[in-house]
Amino acid sequence: MTMLTAVLIDDEKNALEVLDMQLAHFCKEVTVVEKCNSGEQGIAAIRKHQPDLVFVDIEMPHVNGFDVLKATVGLSYEVIFTTAYDQFAIRAIKFSALDYLLKPVDSSELQAAVKKASDKKGSGSMEAKLTVLLQQLQQPTRNQERIALPVGEAMQFFHADEILRCESESNYTHIFLSNGKKITTAKTLKDVEEALMGFPFYRIHQSHLVNMNHISKVIKADGGYVLMDDGTTLTISRNKKEAFFESFRKV
Repeated sequence: MTMLTAVLIDDEKNALEVLDMQLAHFCKEVTVVEKCNSGEQGIAAIRKHQPDLVFVDIEMPHVNGFDVLKATVGLSYEVIFTTAYDQFAIRAIKFSALDYLLKPVDSSELQAAVKKASDKKGSGSMEAKLTVLLQQLQQPTRNQERIALPVGEAMQFFHADEILRCESESNYTHIFLSNGKKITTAKTLKDVEEALMGFPFYRIHQSHLVNMNHISKVIKADGGYVLMDDGTTLTISRNKKEAFFESFRKV
């Protein structure tokens, strides 16, 4: 069993105490080195202890959970956000390969999150994950927003309209661009679909996500399929067909 040190950060004293007790009871591999009731205290504690794991509330006055990450981006630790709100930020957190727990924290979900953090320990850059997180959170101008995707050891940015289609292969996704290039990201097609939410993309098949603006032809015969701008023909799955044709008529 890998032993982990942890810093807990939450402006609600009761939430701090409950999480501390849950960790002591259900996650004996975790040693809590400090409990902090503000983002400012949390930043100082992370710098002081350099823990393996940080539990941090999202919504806190003055310095929130995201601010804590920004202030400690040079340090190496795994983070688990805790929040009472199932809000839009959850999608961004999931896509950036970070983890979260909804309050009140379920003990089995806590154990799973700690195990996942232990398995990921030392892998991946917090700076890269934070870049993706902040990019996903900035949604005021969706038409101009760029999508951040991990490609190899780097983060690569694309405008949504550059992406013609996405194709899944196990836990990876191949992304086909309008310039003819293909890139592969270590994200599932479901993750990519969530990141492109709000843009004109449609999941026409378990393995295919297409940009509606890059469909050159829709053929209803032979079970239904689409012809993309790059000449690729893709089958529309039977259970997606009716909803897809309805959506395509609205574009």
